[in-house]
Amino acid sequence: MFNEIILIGRLAENPKIKETPTGVKLATLILDVERPYRNNLGIRDHDYISCVLWKGIAQEVMDCCEAGSFLGIKGRLQSKTFESAEHLSTTIMEVKVEHVEFLDKYF
Repeated sequence: MFNEIILIGRLAENPKIKETPTGVKLATLILDVERPYRNNLGIRDHDYISCVLWKGIAQEVMDCCEAGSFLGIKGRLQSKTFESAEHLSTTIMEVKVEHVEFLDKYF
């Protein structure tokens, strides 16, 4: 089995950080990734990808990044299922980030 994802994009908004009851830091961010082709209007579409970061990497991103920051991330894709108040089951995909490269200095 192999589950690895590499993305390069810009932060769509400032990252958000939380702390678990045991004191572990958890950050969430939305990465805006431009598609490699243009649509029928000649415009590149974008995907907005949910990412989760833990512990030191979460704090590092909080300290160094803001909306518009250019990042490269490596991680794994993970599904998460939850039930709404109306008892409807919903599954979402998010990236569990294992490594971040800060690319603003290159572009």
